[in-house]
Amino acid sequence: MKLRHTVAILLAAGLVVLLHSNAAAQAKLMAGAGKADITPPIGTPLAGYGARGGKPSTGVHDPTEARAVILDNGVERIALVSVDHLGFDHGMVERIRAIASEATHTAPDHIFVMSSHTHSGGGAYLEIFPILAGKYDPKIRAHYEDRAAEAVIIASKSMKPARIAFGSGEAKGLSRFRSAWPPNGPVDPELGVIRVDSVETGKPMAVVMNFAAHPTVLGAKNFEFSADYVGYARRSLEKMLGGDVMAVFANGAQGTISPHPFQGNDDWERSENMGSILAAEVYKAVLMIKPQDAVEIKLTRTPFSIKPQPPPGFPAGVPFPPQYETEVDGISFDNRIAFVTIPGELSSILNFQVKDRGNLLGFEKTFLLGLTNDALGYIITEDEYRHHTYESTISLFGPNFGSFIANEAFQALEKLRPIPKK
Repeated sequence: MKLRHTVAILLAAGLVVLLHSNAAAQAKLMAGAGKADITPPIGTPLAGYGARGGKPSTGVHDPTEARAVILDNGVERIALVSVDHLGFDHGMVERIRAIASEATHTAPDHIFVMSSHTHSGGGAYLEIFPILAGKYDPKIRAHYEDRAAEAVIIASKSMKPARIAFGSGEAKGLSRFRSAWPPNGPVDPELGVIRVDSVETGKPMAVVMNFAAHPTVLGAKNFEFSADYVGYARRSLEKMLGGDVMAVFANGAQGTISPHPFQGNDDWERSENMGSILAAEVYKAVLMIKPQDAVEIKLTRTPFSIKPQPPPGFPAGVPFPPQYETEVDGISFDNRIAFVTIPGELSSILNFQVKDRGNLLGFEKTFLLGLTNDALGYIITEDEYRHHTYESTISLFGPNFGSFIANEAFQALEKLRPIPKK
């Protein structure tokens, strides 16, 4: 009796292990990609340059889009959606999340909305800054939200077995430190790359590229909608890779970083040249990485409330709320690669501080997703603030805001830190 009892226990234990193994084997990665046109009607003002004076747009040079990638490893399901826009505020992000979550069964706080920061995207979406975005129109604001959510919904309908690969590279010479302080400030040429392959075809279905530089090759004289160099980079990369692949751009810590385009007869040629060179560097990184069937995804989210503190000399009468709600998030893949979301335009000095902290905590690579889930203006160091740089004039939460956000980024990385291997 005892022997039969023991055998029964062992068989049951073996069955549990087998079922667990089968469940793990079935939890292969699923992924989907989708895009939607978010270009508003011609006549809608562009956003980004006060020198435009809120005048109406005159045409569409290339469509401004929302591009989404969904990753589902059987435990966590996340959506990365990039929008060709100056910057969606947190209220817009929350509405996008609500619409997309209901339609795709993705948790709202697992949807990450990343603004490219093109200065040739649609305006009319801000009540408090008409100088930057033109006269406010709630219907236009809702249009951006609806179309961004649609990209996530389209991605969810294209889910298929996938493999994933992570890599990095450099795009030296395409960016420059633009701020008045410090002299010769730091520039980060690093590229972050996520490649998602279709299991069925073995070919890339989506590539996410992370790079820090303002999309301001096109100047204030341009009145046509455009994704700036970002659009050229995506199209060039898609042409290089071939097949049915979608390129997604995620800006980095570009607060004090301008583009440094190469030669061209006008802004359009310079924008195309910069985008093509960036795409070539991403392509090299894409070719060097090997895909894997599954990936562990960990997330952390820190919502917080902060009080606006407009800088000295800021126009009086701007109706800031007494408290503003926003967040900093962290994503890690396989305890090796970390991404930290920044709700605005981070100084490149703080960028290196966050990356160095990730390295100290044991991550192989740490990348920053700028203007993600919010667009709170410039996030700079106290030293930069007190030197009255241009960025300090649109740093809306006081001189300590930069160190506060950097600390939140540190905490996100700490929560996700790799567990030392025995």
